[in-house]
Amino acid sequence: MRRALLALIVLLCGHLAGVVLADSPPITPVPAMLPTPYSAEQIREAWQPGFSVEMRTTHAGVETRSRLTVVSATPEAGVIRSESFAANGEASEPPRESTAQWSELRDHALFEAAKATRERAECRSRLGALSGWRYVVPQASGGTLTMCFADATPGPPVEFETVRDGKVSSRTEHMSYGRPASGAEEKL
Repeated sequence: MRRALLALIVLLCGHLAGVVLADSPPITPVPAMLPTPYSAEQIREAWQPGFSVEMRTTHAGVETRSRLTVVSATPEAGVIRSESFAANGEASEPPRESTAQWSELRDHALFEAAKATRERAECRSRLGALSGWRYVVPQASGGTLTMCFADATPGPPVEFETVRDGKVSSRTEHMSYGRPASGAEEKL
């Protein structure tokens, strides 16, 4: 009797499991991701109010500059002012402020392991030669985006460039990182 009851329970459970599985949406596998160069906590620790990073970008022979400055910060997020300048230091648009979660900033460097590569490298910019991680990410357009994140500078890559048709189409590098010297925020 016990065997018959146990067999009935197993049969019934198997039938119910089949019904549940049949009614469930298909499971989409999550791709394996490369590790990010920094944790959200490392970015939060570096990016406190007053912190800024200045960058120079050259695209199609035209140089521009930009500056990101932390206006305020909480354990979860920061308010960041973004400014853009022409090569001569003149503002090219009004400053903008936005709130970003520290995890969002970390996830800007989250890439699929099957599509991108990550290796130890020497990152070069006006800050000098710094040890870090180089990521090479193929673009849908057929080009590649190469980014080098220095260990000592949590945040955006110290250098990054886009290559299309075998030629560098844009290049960005850090010009400064940290708290600006007095008056440095006036003009780049």
